[in-house]
Amino acid sequence: MKIQDKIIESVAMREEREKRIREMTELRRTLQQPILRELESVGVSAKSLWHLGSKEDPHKRSVPVLVKHIQIFYHDQINETLARALGRLKAVECWNMLVELFCKTDRLVHPNFKDGLACALFDLVSKKTMDEYISLLKDKQHRESRVLMVGKLRRSRQPEIIALIDELAEDEDLKIEIGSWKRFKGKSRQKQL
Repeated sequence: MKIQDKIIESVAMREEREKRIREMTELRRTLQQPILRELESVGVSAKSLWHLGSKEDPHKRSVPVLVKHIQIFYHDQINETLARALGRLKAVECWNMLVELFCKTDRLVHPNFKDGLACALFDLVSKKTMDEYISLLKDKQHRESRVLMVGKLRRSRQPEIIALIDELAEDEDLKIEIGSWKRFKGKSRQKQL
């Protein structure tokens, strides 16, 4: 194949990829319009769902609308955005619903949504809900989504949490993340010596 043919093929592949990205962006924009209109009806104006819960939009008025729509499946990334927004808005009243959605969402089918739920739980966990959070972390059915949750334990000095981290450091899905933490780098060196 000539260099010129390779360049033409490369340009065509890039154009096709860019076209797919534009189509997906337009699809997500279209899918979020009913949610944005409903938010507008309760006095919350946002350019996109990604802006919800940001410093630009700290409104708790959006929580009931988000709760309604997160239970309807739109698109993996739309539902991920709704979950993350509930976490950023500190919608602690949604803890049980988010745990339920997290448990029933299959990461192999909806990876973005599952990860968005993991981020929301990370943002919302409290002393009161920590035991349930730890149970979710230990449950291997949640696969790699747990990587987004384990950081909540990182700075704890409680002996039982440190022991839990040592246990989780052996988990295939979590060992790279936990191994990257400074206090565990020394431990892995000690094991090698």
